[in-house]
Amino acid sequence: METENYVQMMTDSLIMKKDILEKVIVLSEAQNGILAAAEFDEKAFRENIDEKAELIDKIERLDDGFNSLFARVKETLDGHKDEYKSEITDIKELIKSVTELAVRVQAQEARNKVLAENRFAQMRKEVSNAKRNTQAASTYYNSMNKLNFEPHLMDQKK
Repeated sequence: METENYVQMMTDSLIMKKDILEKVIVLSEAQNGILAAAEFDEKAFRENIDEKAELIDKIERLDDGFNSLFARVKETLDGHKDEYKSEITDIKELIKSVTELAVRVQAQEARNKVLAENRFAQMRKEVSNAKRNTQAASTYYNSMNKLNFEPHLMDQKK
């Protein structure tokens, strides 16, 4: 009876992980759109990252719980494979789905990383250009203020 509860909890944990990974995929795709947009929305980018961080924390907690439960029932499941055959099959299928989703997340994150690096390099270049332009304008303004133009009349007669 206790083993059945643990197996059910493991199954529920994998289902929750699958749902969370699907949400992470949606957020990763949204992040891709934010990074690829002509106008960078820093607020949306930060919110997206914060949401993904929360979901990843949940996944880590689920993984820890799953591993703990599995350690408790591993010997029982190994000894009674026929008795828990359908549960084991369900868990294997869920693990396969979760793994496929995790691979999708990793691939999307790799694409997002490249986009982010390009976007941030572009932003650094723009900031650098803005600083240079501001500095040039300031230098021009300061040099023009140093020039002291006093009106001079020139006598054309000799």
